[in-house]
Amino acid sequence: MHADDFRRDNYGVVSGLRDGGYSDDMTLAAIAGAHKRLITSPPVAVFPHPLASDLSFSRYWNYLRKQTFVLESYISRVNWLMNRGLFSFHCYLSWGFVAPYFMAAVHIAAALQIYIKGYSYEETTCTTSGLLLASCLAICTLTELLSMWNLTRIEVQLCNMLSPEAPKLSLDYYNWSLIFVALLVDNFLYPISAFRSHFSQSINWSGIRYHLKNGKINKIERNRGRGPKFTDLGGKHLYGKKGAPPKATFLSSLARSLCQWHQPKKYEV
Repeated sequence: MHADDFRRDNYGVVSGLRDGGYSDDMTLAAIAGAHKRLITSPPVAVFPHPLASDLSFSRYWNYLRKQTFVLESYISRVNWLMNRGLFSFHCYLSWGFVAPYFMAAVHIAAALQIYIKGYSYEETTCTTSGLLLASCLAICTLTELLSMWNLTRIEVQLCNMLSPEAPKLSLDYYNWSLIFVALLVDNFLYPISAFRSHFSQSINWSGIRYHLKNGKINKIERNRGRGPKFTDLGGKHLYGKKGAPPKATFLSSLARSLCQWHQPKKYEV
């Protein structure tokens, strides 16, 4: 996909997003796949996104709803098939990730109950196969966390090398126990959020509620001042610290316009 594809609205890229389109990345991927076009990306593009320190469950839930709501928007048959496939595949993998830990907890609880009541394994019908599987799951979990730690270490080093002027990132701030719990909670709640988005067909995005119909935005309700003031989990304000866009003076607006007018365009020869 090139810039001319957007300027000339080739394959309905611009019109599809303008006429009720919602998810730009999924829509663009569907259009490119349907017309055998390629989407290129830089080989190295790592952007650290630190989380805010005042996160709440409602704020996290709204963020998760945003991630699943985009799968309900589409502009073509190919786009709809891609979203339905991701919807089903992600729900299957999410609960497939959580289910072994639930079963392991059941086996461990049963073994602890037998131990507390003083029964021997010969006196019960319980077998040790469940505890063996729980032990294998624990080994796999440690291997997974070790792999995540190594990957995060490489990404932190890469960020520090590519941006030496920025504050140095460190692994000291990572609590891997909480990260593991977050993985379980996120994968457990993802299918619930996906079904919630599927049946509600609406989302509150930073105080603006979007309603979908046949995969496209058909209604927008603006409730400034009553919706959440955060746009994501990074603690950014939508309209500044006071909840309103900063007022610019006439001279500053004029200076900004002159700077933009003198700046050469990339497509000019």
